[in-house]
Amino acid sequence: MKRKESFCSMAKTTGSGFALPRIFPVLAVFLLALSCRMPPAEPLLSLSALGQRNEGTWYQIFSYSFSDSNGDGIGDLNGIARKLDYLNDTNTAGHRARLAAGEECNESLHIDGIWLTPIMPSPSYHKYDTKDYMDIDPAFGTLADFQNLVRKCHEHGIKIIIDLVMNHSSEQHPWFQKALEEVRSGHPGRYASYYNFYYGATPPENYKFKWDEFGNSYYKWWGRAAENAWFEGSFWTGMPDLNWDSQALREEFEKVVRFWLDAGLDGFRLDATSWPYNYRGMERVNEGINGEEKNIELWTWFAETCKKINPDVFLIGECWEGEDTIANYYRSGMNYFAFQFSTQNGGGGSIRWGAQGHGHDYVNALYYWDRKIRIRYPGAVSVPFLSNHDQDRSAHFLMDDERKMAAALMLLAPGAPFIYYGEEIGLTSGAGFEYPDSNRRGPMCWSWPNNSGAPSPPSEWNWNALAPQNGQGVAQQLQDENSLLRYYIRVGNLKKKYPWLAWGIMESLNTAPTPAEVAAFRLINPGDNTKSIIVAHNTHYSDDKIIPGNVLTRVTHYDGFSVRTGISGWSGDGISKDVTPGSLPSFTIPGYSTVLFREY
Repeated sequence: MKRKESFCSMAKTTGSGFALPRIFPVLAVFLLALSCRMPPAEPLLSLSALGQRNEGTWYQIFSYSFSDSNGDGIGDLNGIARKLDYLNDTNTAGHRARLAAGEECNESLHIDGIWLTPIMPSPSYHKYDTKDYMDIDPAFGTLADFQNLVRKCHEHGIKIIIDLVMNHSSEQHPWFQKALEEVRSGHPGRYASYYNFYYGATPPENYKFKWDEFGNSYYKWWGRAAENAWFEGSFWTGMPDLNWDSQALREEFEKVVRFWLDAGLDGFRLDATSWPYNYRGMERVNEGINGEEKNIELWTWFAETCKKINPDVFLIGECWEGEDTIANYYRSGMNYFAFQFSTQNGGGGSIRWGAQGHGHDYVNALYYWDRKIRIRYPGAVSVPFLSNHDQDRSAHFLMDDERKMAAALMLLAPGAPFIYYGEEIGLTSGAGFEYPDSNRRGPMCWSWPNNSGAPSPPSEWNWNALAPQNGQGVAQQLQDENSLLRYYIRVGNLKKKYPWLAWGIMESLNTAPTPAEVAAFRLINPGDNTKSIIVAHNTHYSDDKIIPGNVLTRVTHYDGFSVRTGISGWSGDGISKDVTPGSLPSFTIPGYSTVLFREY
């Protein structure tokens, strides 16, 4: 276990054993300010060196389960740093050598950014109950380790964001402990204002059964703070809800935001953004307020606070609600995960639906979603994903070839698609409500059966499988050109050939006579509208589909690749060919194949 090195220990209100000297208040404030700085480190690359855009391919890492550097069974920051070449080796000698030899790099995912689930001190394995917003959990490392990781990420061309949990804190947070002291003394003050306390013989709703808009049932928790005093905990009483009507609390988080952004962090993923003033869509009790509008006001304030420090900050919220609600939250100036596209959503325009043969439906949903969010926020970024740490893994919903088709549909769409760690190798999980969340957050499989560097499963784990269904980890799949991992890499390489695809202006081509199984759209380079690419997927498993010639009149080159091997006329990784504009009377796309047509 690593020794904790807290650089903010003098700022703690409890548990630090430190008291500010009352006779030297000015000196005390000065020392306190010094104590909350990051440790000295090599200069960080500026954000401008990574570009101002945040669109591109991102990768979610559940910090506990990714890579263990010291053998204690828990993933850590140094373990992540050791795997950066796997995530993006663009700046390495090996990568440059392969390109110089005219080869593609098939050793790395070439992602553009990573999101780390919570890394702040917490009593739980998942860390979503924070007890110090300006430190690193000692199981994961130190603040120095974090700054080293940020520096190395930037050197690799990788942006990095972390989870920030603002709906609630841990009951062990010094703020809450001070709040309890104030309430129990009969004199609620500054710290009590940070939380939602209610006074009376019983709380407004004592463990009352509730239903959300999806028909799921939840409890509304209230914890007993003292006689006739209660505190709200939407998830459970170990996570008391924060009160965002408190100006003092907002001032605390202004310090938190500056602490991390000044350290070079590129942004935040915000947990449970629809909960602070709403409980799963329910209005706050007896307050007569519009919870959704209050939430949007909160996140507008938060976005403005962050952008004053870094105008290019990347902010993504978790708003696990219906599509219209998610779109409305874009008014805040933040971006939000597109839950409607995840594989847990089995119908409509989801990526799962598209990968299972409904190409038209998927592209139409993608196109209208892009239009819908840009009406609310001109700088909106679409954020699709297949699965995440709260959902059954996508491998549970998709067959082997469907996983590849889904990867192409997701990664070649404009925006910031997120790969959930292990998704690229088909990592599986126990599925359904009978399994705990820890089963969706199992250890990464680097090799099998000798899985060196892989963490142990969380203690809550109750499922035996530790490897992908095919028994192959990263090491084995890198050597197999037909593996799921090599397919992800192939799509990533093609995406790197046309980097502006990630932020291109989208036009749907899903009109007759384009076949219904074909997902086709045009992406226009916003910096040069004479340049455009047509992306076309045949989402039918076996039947060839024809793109009509009237769609292809400006094509000068095309690149294609297929889920299935042995396609007639396609070899190796696929097909690549220059053509004369107007020379394609039509184009036949084999089943489960993707083609990019260059129109310049």
